[in-house]
Amino acid sequence: MEIVVCIKQVPDVPTVRMDRERMTIIREGVESVINPLDYIALEAALELRQKAGGHVCIITMGPVQSEVALREALAVGADQAILLTDPDFAGADTLATSHVLARAIQKIEPFPDLILCGMQTTDSDTGHVGPQIAEELGLPQVCGVNEIHREGKFLVVKRLSDGFVDTVKVTLPTLLTVTKGLCPVRDLPLGALEAAFSTKDVLEWNMTDLDLKKEEVGFAGSATQVRRLRTPPPRGSGDIIEGPPDVLVGHLLRRLEALSILDEEDEKK
Repeated sequence: MEIVVCIKQVPDVPTVRMDRERMTIIREGVESVINPLDYIALEAALELRQKAGGHVCIITMGPVQSEVALREALAVGADQAILLTDPDFAGADTLATSHVLARAIQKIEPFPDLILCGMQTTDSDTGHVGPQIAEELGLPQVCGVNEIHREGKFLVVKRLSDGFVDTVKVTLPTLLTVTKGLCPVRDLPLGALEAAFSTKDVLEWNMTDLDLKKEEVGFAGSATQVRRLRTPPPRGSGDIIEGPPDVLVGHLLRRLEALSILDEEDEKK
């Protein structure tokens, strides 16, 4: 089973800083980690390989330092790592990012049976990239998966939706985005990490390798741009009301009336 896992190196949340001129996250000099849900996607790929055999390829788009995340993935057990890096990729929104990732996946031979992504990332939290890759490649997709089973040429996957469990049978090739609870993340042996940095190769592809034009990537290829950043106003402290239930209910009704959320007719109902 040929599996591609898209991962992203994200800034460690407490160290996040913003470039107010370009309206983007500053990644240089900031401690970064593999996006947690992408790590779960990697673990799922390794479990499927263990059961069905095959090959796991890890791919990411980012600056040169993103190679560290790929080598960590190799240490965990991935077979191959590809870094998509080019100065013109900088500043990409989810659409431009997905376009580059999809073009790279098309270049991988043989074409993967399965593409796995984390459902969202901690730095943007949009949940767009996985579905947009699937659309670019014309593949079926299931988002928010927390259980995967192989049945011949199909996958049977489960996800939570509005409090219910959806069970979906999907043909291969396909793309899945995964969420918490799919599988535990294993410990990373230091020896394996040392070997990944000293003996394993990371393949690098740039814009020319992917036959892309400047207007397709980075800022130029982005359909969305951030115009302004602002800090939300601080929330006021809440009121703590104590007393018997009938007094508390009466107080709540008066407050809702004052806010024009309830009127006298609503109270009678």
